Amino acid sequence: TEDTTPFGHLRKVFYRQGFDDEGIVALSGAHTFGRAFKDRSGLGAKKTKFTDGKYEQIRGDGKKAKYSPGGSSWTEQFLKFDNSYFTTMPDPSADPELLKLSTDKTLFADEGFKPFAEKFRDSQDAFFESYAKAHKQLSEQGSKFEPEEGIKID
Repeated sequence: TEDTTPFGHLRKVFYRQGFDDEGIVALSGAHTFGRAFKDRSGLGAKKTKFTDGKYEQIRGDGKKAKYSPGGSSWTEQFLKFDNSYFTTMPDPSADPELLKLSTDKTLFADEGFKPFAEKFRDSQDAFFESYAKAHKQLSEQGSKFEPEEGIKID
């Protein structure tokens, strides 16, 4: 029988692409950036207090960001890429308007995912290092390089 639990779903999708638990958790951290739109994915709210256009969003460079209102974000500052996803998900006092899907919450419950979720919660540098590796792996799925070893620019 198929494992229909949230962690079973994540593993089914990502193991077949060659990812391990660390890579799955790292890629999940991409939710620190962006929003889910109910009319597109069926998930989230039409808008929240963080996405209604009134809440100031700050970019990674510290400047105020312009954005189109709407959707549900996983983090308060959804236009800044950092490890706030991993600090928000396990926090029971996090604002209830922030999106927490079952596949997000399982990262801190599943014994295979939890060590990496806690590591990324505690260290943004560790998250960035693992995310870069996993993102590269995801981006190169099915790619063929010529020459095979790639091209290096000095």
